[in-house]
Amino acid sequence: MSEEMKRARAFIDALTVDAKDADPKAIVEDEDRFFAWDNEHRSLKNGKKFLYDWSYYIGVVMEGLYYMYEAGQGERYKDYVKRYLHAVETDGWLNKYAGYVPDHGLDCYKTASLVMYFYDEDEELGRLADALWHDLYTVNGQFAPADLGGNYFHCWDDGKPPRYKVWLDGLYMGQVFMARYAQKTNNTKALREIADRFRWVNIELKNPETGLLYHAGNSKDDVCKFHWLRACGWYAMAQADVLECLEGEDRKELSEAFAAFCEAMLRYRDKDGLWLNLVNEERGNGNEPESSGTAMLSYAMLKGARLGLIDKKYAAIGEDVFNCLTAQKLKGSALTDVYLVATASGEDNYRRPEYYMPQEGKGVGPYIMAYAEMLKKIN
Repeated sequence: MSEEMKRARAFIDALTVDAKDADPKAIVEDEDRFFAWDNEHRSLKNGKKFLYDWSYYIGVVMEGLYYMYEAGQGERYKDYVKRYLHAVETDGWLNKYAGYVPDHGLDCYKTASLVMYFYDEDEELGRLADALWHDLYTVNGQFAPADLGGNYFHCWDDGKPPRYKVWLDGLYMGQVFMARYAQKTNNTKALREIADRFRWVNIELKNPETGLLYHAGNSKDDVCKFHWLRACGWYAMAQADVLECLEGEDRKELSEAFAAFCEAMLRYRDKDGLWLNLVNEERGNGNEPESSGTAMLSYAMLKGARLGLIDKKYAAIGEDVFNCLTAQKLKGSALTDVYLVATASGEDNYRRPEYYMPQEGKGVGPYIMAYAEMLKKIN
């Protein structure tokens, strides 16, 4: 095993399964405690109205740990994830610590994709998945209008959408869960609808000059004109995870679009082997190499190549990206330069130097996922 892989493994284990005082149940049930990678510190106590411990940035870390189990690294990774899920679940429902609000938006459904791994083996988690599907597909289906290709508003507080209704982020937050649930329940109608949502995005949010995708939009004539790296990363991971569930022409057609997107992204890879926070803009003035989106692209390319969705050459590229990221951004016991948050408001909120943070779940989770894919490639 390479030195980069050894360093990565030591970092992952120390942050999660080997961390002292890091029992998921104890953290979830104590409003003064947070996971080490949780920089937003949402809780009932501080007045946040949704997404406390049931959050997408915790969910991606847990999913990465489950992938470690899939890669043959032992039951303890799976057990850690299951302890977390049961900490936010009581009798098949999300408890008060979760902070889940079904009428908020797609971020509330990201961690649901993780529940699907336990659907057949755990009755309570299976019931939870059924309830989350009902909330999203039936109750909140009204927020997926035909003029958006069936895509959901990214959020719908009080029934009102944001300025830009469809975000690349939301494809990953909602559609991965939907695809896994529809595959598990043999819902071919829902799978076709999911494929159509990606088709709409691939047309309406694509910059025809660069092949890159805009952060968000309402139509090709009304887009948030920034190519934000993490949004592109969410999209790439959504492609890899959703296409795994599709078959036939839908899988073939969308795989071709996935490959074209990967080629477009490669044209903007930075000289150091990573990508800049604003993909197609010059380095400097707050636009620096960013770890979360880079990790997401490594994961998506490695997995896409493994599944035959994209050319096998991307396995080597994804590996090189991971090694570059580890060499440059894994410093001591922290993954550095993860951009905290950016909203698709139409304004340039992608250049705040203080937002390049260490140990941020939105980067740590995809980094663990990419590491797990590296293990699968080696094995």
